[in-house]
Amino acid sequence: MKNLSNSKNQSFEGFAPFFTERTEQLHSMLLNCGHELTRSHEYRWDGRKRGNSDLLIWQYTLSGAGEVFFNGQSYPVLPGNAFFLMVPESHIYFLPPESKSWEFIYISLSGSELVRLGSEFRRRNGVVRPFAPDSPAVQTAWNIFATCHEKRLTNRYDASAMGYSFMMSLMAEPPVGQFSVNHDFMAKIHDFCNHNLHRPITVDELAQVARCSRGYFTRKFHEIEGISPHEFVMRQKMRLAVRMLQTTISSVKEISDACGFEDPSYFCKVFKHYHGVTPGGYRHGGKSSQ
Repeated sequence: MKNLSNSKNQSFEGFAPFFTERTEQLHSMLLNCGHELTRSHEYRWDGRKRGNSDLLIWQYTLSGAGEVFFNGQSYPVLPGNAFFLMVPESHIYFLPPESKSWEFIYISLSGSELVRLGSEFRRRNGVVRPFAPDSPAVQTAWNIFATCHEKRLTNRYDASAMGYSFMMSLMAEPPVGQFSVNHDFMAKIHDFCNHNLHRPITVDELAQVARCSRGYFTRKFHEIEGISPHEFVMRQKMRLAVRMLQTTISSVKEISDACGFEDPSYFCKVFKHYHGVTPGGYRHGGKSSQ
């Protein structure tokens, strides 16, 4: 069965294979898959309102951002990340107010063996984790979607095998440590700042570089660095100013320009705030030039 819709707020192509023969119980089953883009903030799924049948949901963000609320905590689902949820359980996933859209692919599974393996996968990986675009899980998900789209899934045994294959691709994913996730997050920010210190840098720009909402970016950044994004940018600019004062004969105005300050007087004020002396004073051995 295929569902296809297009509107201003939603583009959706989903497949829910349905086979009438029920001659034996299968312990893994592909229930549905799809590719969706939603801009509606009414998009909201509650795990307590989807019945009592066991269901596993994997949803991978392609663009925009979604959010999951689980066990009293909120988890952003950013591009390159997927959530893994179960039904029945207390969870909600939705398009958050600060996100304009959420584009994703999804796979839903059922069956006692997949529930067992899914529980172990989430114990190892948590509710949300990153997946490389060329990872086995993402590639398997796209292959399943293509098979359904091309109407090549013709019986429940193939649907069962596909469900099991997808779960195996998840289980084969290498563990992802929080350190590596944070490192990748900050590496993008450092690189962007190093190439743009000659001009003003806004928090909105940094959030775009990190591919997440401003609110989440600010919280995540402070969690990792212990300071605000604005403070981080100012410190980077002041480090550049110190290097130039120490290693060049550039004028204070030239250094001000290189650090992205339009007003040299304001640059001097900020520099003194951080270093206790004016730029001229710093260059002359830490003594004020006034």
